[in-house]
Amino acid sequence: MELSDIPDRLRLMRRSQADLARTLDLDPSSLTKTIKGARRVQPAEVIQIEKFFGEKLSVSTTEAAPQAPRRRVTPSKIPVYGYAAMGDGDRIAYADSQVIDYLDPPPFWRGGDDLAYVRLTGESMEPRYFSGEIVPVRLNLPPAKGQDCLIEFNDNTALVKTYQGQRDGRIFAEQYNERRGLDFEATSVRALHTIWKPGMI
Repeated sequence: MELSDIPDRLRLMRRSQADLARTLDLDPSSLTKTIKGARRVQPAEVIQIEKFFGEKLSVSTTEAAPQAPRRRVTPSKIPVYGYAAMGDGDRIAYADSQVIDYLDPPPFWRGGDDLAYVRLTGESMEPRYFSGEIVPVRLNLPPAKGQDCLIEFNDNTALVKTYQGQRDGRIFAEQYNERRGLDFEATSVRALHTIWKPGMI
């Protein structure tokens, strides 16, 4: 089933979009935007939609990528996050109250206020990135498979890993030191943000 099939399926079930919106804890206009592709469907919503209709929902990686509200920052200075989160050597404290500095945008950056910097902690991404290295992150730009990304969790922490995909309510990633695959409950993830490199839009 595709997102665009939802209105027809609801009619067959003699249910309304308002019924589905209540199940998803969404206002009806947000559900309409989701069906039309103007709003990204959240991972937790995919699970609820599948339960509601009793069948799998076919969504692309981009459609299903979690999205968080943009942080509004002054374009001339970009916030830097990088305090180590309590209890985890890799996790970064990622909240507006945890900004450690503000830096100029990277060279060739032509975007607006949808960029942040992250100072890495831990050694799990070496030799790709090293502890203490600061990398720019394009907020709310969903990563493609194999791209490095910032995984933002609902508990205001974040990890830098290499994105490997999403299925069955889980997000898959990879690290390099030691090299191994990782997976996370999609419902625990607030958003995925791509690590920005020169040449990206």
